[in-house]
Amino acid sequence: MKIIEGNKYIHKNTERSIIDIKIDDTYTIYVFKGSLSKNDIVVKYSKFGKRLRTPKHIHWVIDILLKEQKNHNSTIAFIECMQKTWGNIEGLQNNDYNTIKDILNKHINVINKKIEKSTLEGGEYPIDFVMILLLLLMIQEKTNRTDAYMFNRILDELLKKNMDIFSIVSTATLSKRF
Repeated sequence: MKIIEGNKYIHKNTERSIIDIKIDDTYTIYVFKGSLSKNDIVVKYSKFGKRLRTPKHIHWVIDILLKEQKNHNSTIAFIECMQKTWGNIEGLQNNDYNTIKDILNKHINVINKKIEKSTLEGGEYPIDFVMILLLLLMIQEKTNRTDAYMFNRILDELLKKNMDIFSIVSTATLSKRF
């Protein structure tokens, strides 16, 4: 994995990415300035350098469920670690390259010490991709709402002993209806 200053993509014809995270030869995650708040970020990714995609919670949830089928204990340990990380993540005070890079490196180091990533196989995405994506989505959510809860609710659902797929999918695809 390699974290570099953004330079490849332009989002909505306005700004280059703030930070590019090359996971492997397949996936790259890009972070752009968002518009929901002063320090908002927008997370996108591409596979094999093709068009940018916006990750949704349901994408990583399905991937985690597939990994859980291959190695239940390691996946549960990963989810628990991410839930603890959720408790320690704070919103961005600045959405520049150095700030985001420092936050990512801090949490990546902690997670890497606690989790045996080599046992987290299966699914579409490599575990480093999922880990970085989750960290960025946590940061994004907490930057825009200090009382954010959706991400943690999804993790809670994934950790239930008698997992209910309907509840997990419902929580991961929650949208406001008027």
